[in-house]
Amino acid sequence: MTILPAGCPPMEMSKKTCGFPIFLRRITLRLPRAKRKRFGKSTGLMTCLILPQRIVDHPVIISGDQLLVLDPHQDSSKVCQTMKLKKLHRYKKMKVDDCLKAFSGVFGFDQNTLESGHFKGTIFRFPLRQEETKLSDNIYDKSKVDDLFMSFKDEAPVSLLFLKCLESITLLREESESKTGYIGEKIFSVCIDETTTEAVRSARKDMRSQIQGLGNTLPSDPIANSYNMKINVEDDARNATCRSWKVMNLFQGENKMSSTLQKLSNDDSLSYSPYVGVAMDMDCPLDLKGHVFCFLPLPLTEKSLSGLPIHVNGFFALSQSRRFVKWPTADQIRNHTHTDKSIQWNQALVIEVLSEVYSSFLQELVKESSKLKDLNAHATAVSQCIPNTNEVDEHWRILIPPLVKKLKNTKVFFTTNEGGKWISKDQAVFLRSNKIPSGHGVESTIRRILEMYQQNTVEVEDHVWETLELQEQEEVTPDIINRILRTSDAYTSCSNDDKFNLIRYLLSDGQYNSLEGLKLLPLQNGSYIKFTGNNIHSCEIYMVPPSKIKLFVGMEDKLLQTLPTDVQAKFEDIIGTGICSYLLSINL
Repeated sequence: MTILPAGCPPMEMSKKTCGFPIFLRRITLRLPRAKRKRFGKSTGLMTCLILPQRIVDHPVIISGDQLLVLDPHQDSSKVCQTMKLKKLHRYKKMKVDDCLKAFSGVFGFDQNTLESGHFKGTIFRFPLRQEETKLSDNIYDKSKVDDLFMSFKDEAPVSLLFLKCLESITLLREESESKTGYIGEKIFSVCIDETTTEAVRSARKDMRSQIQGLGNTLPSDPIANSYNMKINVEDDARNATCRSWKVMNLFQGENKMSSTLQKLSNDDSLSYSPYVGVAMDMDCPLDLKGHVFCFLPLPLTEKSLSGLPIHVNGFFALSQSRRFVKWPTADQIRNHTHTDKSIQWNQALVIEVLSEVYSSFLQELVKESSKLKDLNAHATAVSQCIPNTNEVDEHWRILIPPLVKKLKNTKVFFTTNEGGKWISKDQAVFLRSNKIPSGHGVESTIRRILEMYQQNTVEVEDHVWETLELQEQEEVTPDIINRILRTSDAYTSCSNDDKFNLIRYLLSDGQYNSLEGLKLLPLQNGSYIKFTGNNIHSCEIYMVPPSKIKLFVGMEDKLLQTLPTDVQAKFEDIIGTGICSYLLSINL
């Protein structure tokens, strides 16, 4: 039996024998472990053929010098029949004219192909079922094929992300029985942009070669690759879009596996490989829903299957319908009875391999920004890449603890201080803007103070704060700003508005004695003096109603400056506490 290895990009085709539209479509393949030895363990990772028994009865594959007929009606030993193209006329049950009629004019297949005995490329032909058979009563008509087209269009923009060879997919519609070398009308296409094709091809080939060289063994050390790729999508109206992606793949090595994962990886009944990949849209759309792939995307759903902010590909064990990753049921979790090895495999793959490649992906973004000499280039991407624990699906939350542990001391936090740099959490002063009082430009003032005092300020969203468990780290608070101001008197050069905002912020937690020792007491003459609990001033300082200021000519150094209403209210509170005995209020 001849199976197309991953190194030869497949081209799939379905055709209805009575003028039915031809269409190109993707499918997946998984070979039994016994077949893997031919192509190395990587065969378990390759895109491969699953017989679409729901829609066809007799698929035919032509590749190189071989023709393979699959007849699921036969016994298992006779399902696959392989023939040499050059010798088709010798097979008694094969009518060469029928073969020519079905394939002639399709992608260059003709009489010369049979004579030479070689076809450059691969054709998968699926004659769609037009009447009920013992295999299935599912009949496919034109409307159902159109539905296939539409569903594929939805997933096409991401279909190429994790494939090992394929670089483009085109949907063609052919209504005519007489085919030429150029079949059908193009109604949709997706391809890797030519500006990134070579880099993607090289990275894929290198990893594929390393994996195929393993034979049927696991590598001692991890095998990984990463690449940036642009994907172009064009519809029948010539509307084109282009998205930029970053992809990273990891085949885990034995030296970094737990004994559990090693055992499962070598389990013949599973036949899975410890392979996981991740991909992120580098345009950083806020509405991106991370999807799950088993080399090709699982059927799209309204809700993200994982709840992660990036796409995840892996050699996952799937449900019988192949629509979902296999996870324990609620009863199994409650009763601790989820001993199914395929479930254990998925959990180990997420905890050990996904957490590893996820962490490496984040660190790769950081390194890449350094190479681009634009440290801020990927700051948004790194931030958006951090999972929001509240949105992650309950089964996928097992990823969070090991991921957080791996990121514990890594420099994945960006600060604009000193021209911009990446730092670890212990070096950062974290800023959550929703924790700063709104209005009056207080947040802008606090940012200017942090910049003035050259703090390693890192702005984070609440979900990053929670997921990465930053509660014990230094965060911008009134107390932190108070301490920063006391390291130098640089703040005294701030504008009146900024000084009023500092007063607003420092007093926002109700600690009125926090101003003591700071030169933030505004006088009517325009100067600022220190707040102090002791009356070291030559005389008292008076707060009088703004309308009465003109009555105290010559006393500008003894009067509080006319203050914004909310700031004046805070000074009234200070006077009421008696903390500053020299501050007095005069009501005339």
